[in-house]
Amino acid sequence: MSDFILAHDLGTTNHKCVVFHENGDIVASASRPYPTFYSTGGVAEQDPNDWWKNFLDTTAQVLKEIDPKKIAAISFSAHMNGCLPVDRNGQPIIRSIIHADTRSSEIEAEVYEKVCEDRLYEITGNRIDSRYPLLKMYWLKKKHPEIYREASFFLQAKDYLVYKLTGNLEITDYSDASLTGAFNLTSRVWEASLFRDLNLDIAKMPSPVPSTEIVGYVQKSVAIETGLIEGTPVVIGGGDGACATIGAGCVNKEDTYISLGTTAWVSKVVDKPFIDPEKRVFNLCDLNPNYYNVLGTMQTAGGAYEWVIKQFSSIVDWGDMRVIPEYEQFEKEMKQVPAGSRGVIFHPYLLGERSPIWNDQARGSFFGLSVDHTRFDMAKAVLEGIALSLGSIEEIMNRTRSTNEIRMIGGLVKSESFIQIITDVLNHPVQVASNASEATSIGAAIAGGVGVGMFPSFEAASHIMKTGNRFTPNEQHRDLYQKQLEHFKELYNRIKDLSFTN
Repeated sequence: MSDFILAHDLGTTNHKCVVFHENGDIVASASRPYPTFYSTGGVAEQDPNDWWKNFLDTTAQVLKEIDPKKIAAISFSAHMNGCLPVDRNGQPIIRSIIHADTRSSEIEAEVYEKVCEDRLYEITGNRIDSRYPLLKMYWLKKKHPEIYREASFFLQAKDYLVYKLTGNLEITDYSDASLTGAFNLTSRVWEASLFRDLNLDIAKMPSPVPSTEIVGYVQKSVAIETGLIEGTPVVIGGGDGACATIGAGCVNKEDTYISLGTTAWVSKVVDKPFIDPEKRVFNLCDLNPNYYNVLGTMQTAGGAYEWVIKQFSSIVDWGDMRVIPEYEQFEKEMKQVPAGSRGVIFHPYLLGERSPIWNDQARGSFFGLSVDHTRFDMAKAVLEGIALSLGSIEEIMNRTRSTNEIRMIGGLVKSESFIQIITDVLNHPVQVASNASEATSIGAAIAGGVGVGMFPSFEAASHIMKTGNRFTPNEQHRDLYQKQLEHFKELYNRIKDLSFTN
């Protein structure tokens, strides 16, 4: 009997392979890092050969612990916004240009001379900047026309692995397609008018299908190389943003979650694209073809948390000349600081900001400091600033305040004091996933299970998403944080013209 799903998750820095039992238990896992090649001018690339090598290595490792005959399907999650040109034989022409690559920012203005920004947002549900494959393709055609001409298809990371497994070169899923900047969210097809406006070849785009689609089967050559069984179904899966939604337990309309890591985002399940007149949030297709996800992302959540504790730590290893962050001590001391940090407000824009202000040049700031404040007041103000930033995103997509509970995933869910601050600022109960770090892998596994009929629906697979601690808002803090949120937004509006880098 086939009762396992093999889920491969390609993160930005790490490849993880997890085997799930149909009851949700993890029965085996393996992971491998791979490098990102950064260079001046905004270069950020990865070698697809590293992705495939890690697929082979991690698969071989988990197969030491399970019978490959019991694998019902293989499915995928991976980082999005990539641009990998491959030739007609599926060979990469160059390394993949990943989401962090900003070289195409130099041609943004030129693109908007050809494409109406408001119309593009209405069609695709996305603002367009250098992170999006549409601009990356346009940049390649303009700067490296020989590469563009040779390319038969532009693929996402998971789609390349699907090709290597199955031989199917011409396929992607709705979620990855919806974050290219070239996909019509309503009709779920490539928007031909955008390709005409930019003189790009729509035939170079893979065919989009639902994330639960069986797109092929393990080839004999791959079976020999990996130990997998020839003919094992391969389900396309989805981009990590969409997989995280399902993995967080958000399977119904209005369900909302926060992913809290180095960066962070707020995401809500909706039944039609959420077109914000101010373009503060963006959209992608859910793994469930009945739904979409509306998201708002912030650049430095955990990044700001780590920064403030490191900067204000007093433990120094003089031998290595490095600061050792006092996380436990700071957690203890910050609990003694009253809500509102005695009037200090912090903007966590250490690397600029995306939602809701979309200002790459914005920078962080403390407001309201006096000689009476301590480093712990400032540290708590940073955590509250992160929470206020998340609150300024959440209120856009939950204008009616209909959300009763917000799910939470990500590496920082271990900080209970931080989660309580977010709970109080949002004034919603927060339910932490017990397997928060596995959310994207869980989403990929559920897509695979639905695809092969292991689960009749996404809702029926909800038993896989196990819950952990539940936090409830402190009503005594509600009015204080509501006023602080208004001050947080007003302060930015007053200083935004001064908060630009040189």
